[in-house]
Amino acid sequence: MKLLEGYISRAHVHGLYLIFLPTMRRRMRLLWSLALACAFSVLIYVSYLLGERYHNKPFQTIVAHSHASINHIAFPVVVICNKNRLNWSRLPEIKQQYNITADKQKLFEKILTAYDGLSFHQFNVFDSLRGEDLESMNVYNFTEIASEMAWRCNEILADCIWQSRSRDCCKLFRPRRLPFGLCLAFNELEQRKPTMATGINTGLLLRLLLRKEDHAPESLFPKGFLLTILEASVWFSFPIDIVPHFRTNVAVSAVYHYFDETTLSLPSSLRRCVMDYEIDSEHFQTLEGQKYMLENCQAECQQRYLLRYCNCTVDLFYPPSNYTACRATDLPCLAAHNHLLQNFEQPEEHPYVHRDHSGLLCECLHNCKSLTLVTDMRKSVQSPWIPSNSTQNMGMWLNVYFKKPSMLVYKTNLLYTWVDLIVSFGGICQLCLGVQNIKRWLIYD
Repeated sequence: MKLLEGYISRAHVHGLYLIFLPTMRRRMRLLWSLALACAFSVLIYVSYLLGERYHNKPFQTIVAHSHASINHIAFPVVVICNKNRLNWSRLPEIKQQYNITADKQKLFEKILTAYDGLSFHQFNVFDSLRGEDLESMNVYNFTEIASEMAWRCNEILADCIWQSRSRDCCKLFRPRRLPFGLCLAFNELEQRKPTMATGINTGLLLRLLLRKEDHAPESLFPKGFLLTILEASVWFSFPIDIVPHFRTNVAVSAVYHYFDETTLSLPSSLRRCVMDYEIDSEHFQTLEGQKYMLENCQAECQQRYLLRYCNCTVDLFYPPSNYTACRATDLPCLAAHNHLLQNFEQPEEHPYVHRDHSGLLCECLHNCKSLTLVTDMRKSVQSPWIPSNSTQNMGMWLNVYFKKPSMLVYKTNLLYTWVDLIVSFGGICQLCLGVQNIKRWLIYD
C-alpha cells in the first residue's frame, strides 16, 4: 500500500491520487473516479478512431500549381489516319507481287476491301466473308499487304508547317500502328518541346489530301480523316473525326496529375494507380515493350479478349508480340464477336448501366504520373480548300496548337500519415489526462 500510495502521489495522471487521499470526502472521491473513468474512456475511443483513420489511408487531391508552364511537357503526338485505310492505286502492283491468280482475285479484293475500313470496333467489316472458303487465303500475310498499301506521307500530307516554319512532311511523320490500322504520327520519337508561343497557327499546320480517286471502289465507308492527340508512350486514344470541306483547328490544353512520395509506399490496390516500375503489381498489364500507361493497359486487354474469343490477335493494331496473329480463316470469328468488343465495361457497373451485351472488363488503373490532353476543336468554312496542281488533290487544312501557356497540376497525397498519427495521439492524451485544471478548480472552489 505504501508503494502504491508513493506511485499514485507522483503519478502524471492528474487527479488519481485524490481518489486515495484519506482526507477526501466520499462524494468528491466518487466524482473524481467518474471523471477519470470518462477521460480514460474518451482516450480509448478516440485512439481507436485515430487508428482506424490511419489504417484507412485517406487521400486528398489538391491543386499543386494553377499556372505551371506548358514548356514542362512536350508537344503531343499527333496521329492522322485516313478513314479509307488503303491506297487502291497500288493494288495491281500488289497482285503481281503476290502472284494473285484470276480465280483468287475476287476473294482477295473482298478481303482487302474489308481491311480498308477495319478498326477494333468494326470487325463487322468481315461479315461478308462468312461462308467463303478462306483456306487458300491463309498463305497471305494481310497485315503485311495492308502495310504496303497504307497511305504514305507524301500521298495524303502536304504543306507542313511546324512552329511557323515550312518542313518536309515525310521528315515529320512516320508510320504508326493503331487500333484503327496503319496511320501517320508526328512527334512520336523526337518529343519536340514547345516554345512560349501559343495560340492558333503556332503549332503544327498542314494540308490533308483526301484522294477519293484512289479509294477502294467497293468501299462504303465515309470519307475523311481520324485525328488522335496522344501523350508520349501512350499507344492509342479515342480519335477526333475530321470531315472534308472544313478547316479544322484543334486547341490542346493540358492537365497534369501526380501522386506524391507519401503514397508510393502503399500497394497499387489502395493507391488506385500504378507506377511504371511496379511490375509485380496485380494491376500491371501493358503492351509488350511499352511502359505502363492506362491506355496501354486497355490495349493489352483488347488483345487478350481477341485471344479469348478467336485465339489470335490483329497484329496490325499493336506493337510486335509473341501472340498468334489472325489469319484469313480467323476473320469471320472476329466478325461474330464484334458485338462483345464494342465498349469498355467498368467493374460493378451492371446495376447502373444497361447493356444488351457484356463489354471488355479491364482491371486497368491510371498511371501515377498522368498527363491529360484536352482538345477543343473548331471548324471553319472560310477558305477550306486550297488549290493544288490538280483539282483532285485539293485538301483541307488542319491546325494543332497549345491553347494557352500554362496548365493545371494536381497532387494527390495521404491525408493522414504516421507523423499525423503520433501528433494526434499525443494531443488526445494531453487532453484526456489533463484534468489537473479541474482538480485545481474543485480545490479552490
